[in-house]
Amino acid sequence: MPVPAIADHVNRVQLDTPLGRKVAVMGHGGKTTLAAAIAEKHSLEHIELDQIANLPGWRRRPIEDFRSILTERMSVNPNGWVTDHYHSEVVDIIHEQADSLIVLHLPFPVMFWRRFKRSIRRGLTGELVCGGNKETLSQHLFTRNSAIYEMWQKRHQYRRISESISRVARPGVNFYLISSANQLNRFYRFHGLKRAA
Repeated sequence: MPVPAIADHVNRVQLDTPLGRKVAVMGHGGKTTLAAAIAEKHSLEHIELDQIANLPGWRRRPIEDFRSILTERMSVNPNGWVTDHYHSEVVDIIHEQADSLIVLHLPFPVMFWRRFKRSIRRGLTGELVCGGNKETLSQHLFTRNSAIYEMWQKRHQYRRISESISRVARPGVNFYLISSANQLNRFYRFHGLKRAA
């Protein structure tokens, strides 16, 4: 698989480079699990953007409220935080402050399989996600309002994930590009991280 492209103005670093205290995890294929592991290891606040962006009933939180809540969560944790996900409404706030940017750009089959398994699990368990909402099996298997369908529809965009994210990142930010499952496993080992059971 070709190495994903990234913009020239970011500081691409080796995967074993020590992380900063303000970390943004973006991309697909394990970002929330990774962000939680980093937060646990370094006693940092884990800020799940999907939990802020969504309200019960799959309603979207007003953008100004979203930005205000995120800014407040960051400001009350001056010793550091870890965000996960990419939301265009707030990405400028994250890029302005993050000192470490981790992008998961795994091969599409790996990303798709992980999304598929996660969606089916959520549909079966009825666990609350994204601000107190539930996903259903029928939603994922028989409608277009499905995270599985969404990933398939956007499969061509995923080829440019790392380039798209790096293009709007702050110049000089430490940029960790993880482009395979093996690299992701190595990243966990390098940084002494543990996946949640």
